[in-house]
Amino acid sequence: MKTSKTILLCGAAAIAAAALLTGCTKGSFSHSGELIRFASATRGAASTKTAYGAVVTTGDKTMQALDWKDGDVITVASAQAEVQNVGGNASNYVVKVTSTGSEADVKSYGTVTNESENGLMWTEAKDYVFYAVYPKVSTAVSLTAAGAVSATIPAEQALTGETTTKTVGEGESAITYKIYQPDMANAFMTARTAITVSGSADEAPKVPLEFTPAFTAFEFNVSSQDDEIELTQFQLLSPEDRGDKLAGTFTMTAGDVTTAAASAGTASVTVPMTEKITAAEGLSFTVFTVPVINNDALRIRFTSKDGEDATKTSWVDLKYSNSEAAGANAGKALQFQAGHKYRINMLKLPSNQWKISITAVFEEWVEAEDEVVIYI
Repeated sequence: MKTSKTILLCGAAAIAAAALLTGCTKGSFSHSGELIRFASATRGAASTKTAYGAVVTTGDKTMQALDWKDGDVITVASAQAEVQNVGGNASNYVVKVTSTGSEADVKSYGTVTNESENGLMWTEAKDYVFYAVYPKVSTAVSLTAAGAVSATIPAEQALTGETTTKTVGEGESAITYKIYQPDMANAFMTARTAITVSGSADEAPKVPLEFTPAFTAFEFNVSSQDDEIELTQFQLLSPEDRGDKLAGTFTMTAGDVTTAAASAGTASVTVPMTEKITAAEGLSFTVFTVPVINNDALRIRFTSKDGEDATKTSWVDLKYSNSEAAGANAGKALQFQAGHKYRINMLKLPSNQWKISITAVFEEWVEAEDEVVIYI
């Protein structure tokens, strides 16, 4: 008899961030030649230190804060502004946190200061457009004064850093998960705002920048259905006959994730691991993908040890089942919206047959035809 388990998908929508760019002096505008000063707030997720924060559920919407950490650095660019004494149109700013996200207010606030001596200054322009990217421009991410962003999400994402635990359920059904925190160097965020400066203003204007995620995140919570399993690899992939890219370089216009396109990349994200799971002790980890909606069904694939010299691999496609319960979605791919975080909970791996039925949502686990045993 098949065992049925349910995978719950909770979209952590509206993971966003906001920043305020504020002028520093009083007097009638123009403030040409004066530094533009910045303050920041995040709402809602290197090496940067941004971290996932409080989880807030309102009605059917779940949000998770992306908290600033002291020392985080953003890059702000504008074709109409200019870097004081240096020239150019982009400058970096360091965040100092004043408050983090909570259930009462999911925003995380901070002030920012120039990373170097010179920052962006006002010019004689009337209409300004500001673009921003987080983390700051590096070999992994670029930003132009026209708002063009290019960033790279790695195809291999290791389980690193300190771990924590969480326990779900009670009594004999309780599962304690070992949690690996994600590498937030891959949690790109961008922002855009346009502002018209009035010549009669008494002080330089406040310029709000609202950051939104330029990534899609998947959190997996997995344990064993029965005996101990030693996992050696996890993959989230688009099979060979499908065209979706999950990792590599993507481009977009800052502040508009709908413009994102995978310009070059791979069809999979791989997580090497050496982790043992049981029915009572599970594993929780997060992977990042490019912020592009998938067209076809994605696949999750686990590989585990099979004796001393072999491994076995099984997979499931993330699509609706063919049952009547799925209605008009029967057999269709689950599409994951760019900029959201998805949690796949109560994922149970059988230690022997590697075949499981998942009620109403996904097709059953499939015993891979030519991947059951891989000799190493």
